[in-house]
Amino acid sequence: MNLIFFQNCISPHQIPYIRECTKDERIGSVHLIVPRTDYDERRDMGWDSTHLLEGTLIRLWLSPTNEQVIQLFKETKDAVCFFTGIRAFSDVFCWFRLSLAYQVRRYIITEPPLVYNKPLWMHYLRFFIQDYRYISRIDGIFGFGDLAVRYYRNISKRWDVFPFQYVTETSKRTLPPPAGKVKLLLVGSLIPRKNVQIVMEALKDNLEIDFTLVGDGPERSKLEKLAQKNRVNARFLGTKPMSEVPEFMQHNDVLILPSLHDGWGAVVNEAMTLGLYVIVSDRCGAKALIADETDGLIFKSKDVSSLKEALGHIVSHIQNIRLMTDKRVERTVRIQGKQVANYFVNCISRAKGDEKYL
Repeated sequence: MNLIFFQNCISPHQIPYIRECTKDERIGSVHLIVPRTDYDERRDMGWDSTHLLEGTLIRLWLSPTNEQVIQLFKETKDAVCFFTGIRAFSDVFCWFRLSLAYQVRRYIITEPPLVYNKPLWMHYLRFFIQDYRYISRIDGIFGFGDLAVRYYRNISKRWDVFPFQYVTETSKRTLPPPAGKVKLLLVGSLIPRKNVQIVMEALKDNLEIDFTLVGDGPERSKLEKLAQKNRVNARFLGTKPMSEVPEFMQHNDVLILPSLHDGWGAVVNEAMTLGLYVIVSDRCGAKALIADETDGLIFKSKDVSSLKEALGHIVSHIQNIRLMTDKRVERTVRIQGKQVANYFVNCISRAKGDEKYL
């Protein structure tokens, strides 16, 4: 098999498993087609995705012409194509349409529909109006999180739907666990969908937790005032270069992702590989990474009492949580590139086995 990935940019949350696919004896060549390396806003945050391809066998096609893509379809035998975000990104959709004229296998790699501001029935309606005609041309779906899996299985029984995940580069832990008060960390944009307000409500008058926020956004001023009103011990650090985030994480015990909707939430992967305990809302795809209470806890996204209960559990068990830091690092081998790549190639090879990928 020869794999061709179509993305809107070089995705740091997919390259780790794509890179491992090049080492699989079942795979011939691996191509990555993108219209750009990165977005300006990502570069401003310190992202540099081009180095992710250094020393790999991935062949990069940067902003190719349609003629070049067509030639690739013609020349690549046993081609298996993967399209990420065919409706979100016009370039990817254009390449998907071009592929329809050729004998290739097609898979969609996708997050669940955005239900934060639009009910699920509207997504079903849009799909049947715009995309139903393509069902017979798609061999399978790799869906991030349980919502995506349920959604695409409900649409059609024709295609295979595989639970999937984002994968991040593995950072090595170099610092011991923190001491003293519980150290709680949030890394992300301060926007309404991220639901940071619920954390400020759950931490009201809590003297046992120090809360650090890395990120910025239109909600910052409102959240700073709420933190002061609720007597939350909060530090707002603003945006930090991505290269500095792993060290910031190691100064904390727990990462929280409280979103009202997150298709995945790759920051959870990053935190877990460094041994952090995680608290994730039930509206985040990355909740699938929490195997049991050794890894973290899941709370109801709109329920302050549910989050308070989770935070109380952490305060009561913080010494054991700290003692299990190295154990959590060891457990993350299941969510790293090599393991996910093996599962991925098994799926497209029609290998029969346990559907669960972790």
